Amino acid sequence: MTQKKKNQKLKIGLALSGGGALGIAHVGALKALQENKIKIDCIAGTSAGAVVAACWAFGVSLDEMIEISKKLNWLKISKFGYSKLGLNSNKPVGKIIQDYIGDKNIEDAKIPLAIVATDIDSGKKVIFRSGNLAEAVMASACIPVFFAPVEIGKQNLLDGMLVENLPFSPLKKMGAQLEIGIDLAAKMAHKKTDNVLDVVNNAYSIVAKQQVAAIKGGERIVIQPHLGKFTLFDFKNPDELIAAGFEAVQAAVAEIKEKSVGKKRKSVAKRPKKTNSIEKIANFFGLK
Repeated sequence: MTQKKKNQKLKIGLALSGGGALGIAHVGALKALQENKIKIDCIAGTSAGAVVAACWAFGVSLDEMIEISKKLNWLKISKFGYSKLGLNSNKPVGKIIQDYIGDKNIEDAKIPLAIVATDIDSGKKVIFRSGNLAEAVMASACIPVFFAPVEIGKQNLLDGMLVENLPFSPLKKMGAQLEIGIDLAAKMAHKKTDNVLDVVNNAYSIVAKQQVAAIKGGERIVIQPHLGKFTLFDFKNPDELIAAGFEAVQAAVAEIKEKSVGKKRKSVAKRPKKTNSIEKIANFFGLK
């Protein structure tokens, strides 16, 4: 006889990449996951992805995230505050987090949350699993040169995209068995440089694409929304970005559902061991 155990759903970890304004596409990606009843058990974010990941982990509704997306522009996320380490401050990013989530610590999230930043003095990756949420998100979303580094403890921290734009590395430690990544850089605009914004946009794209090429494969699902006509600074098209994120995840739903179900396992009842004729004779005469 055989007994079939019921399929076990794997714990899903979601990695949200950086991408400036392109991060709005993450909202559409989450909308598709929610509508298809795909549960996210843990989440990690880098840069713009850290903002969205924080909102999701703390239970900010999709309607509120869409509302935030439609209000964003360059002035809403930066404040002039020149220092020798950067042109502006990104303190407004921290205020967005505090306005919608409150003065919280990362470890207070409803699901495990990780935020990735870069220690610019050592070049090392910093993964926040605890500590002040707003500060960690600010550090993760701190674009080099545009923003002065965020100081936390004795570390000067900048955008996590420098070390891990698509933050898969924290997910396994948080219990993920299936890893899904939303990569915003793969199909974003890359154009001839006419100004400093173009330089930043193209530099980001080059670094992020090289990183993703090295981590594809295995049990990871990498989803790449079609963002070819957008740059890091295109805050004027939130509806199109949300739609692009939604469509990309919707196209991957079947694969996600298939991979998220553990394989059936069978336990087979032990059968009596077969004995050959020599063994039978030996048993008969008591020789064994």
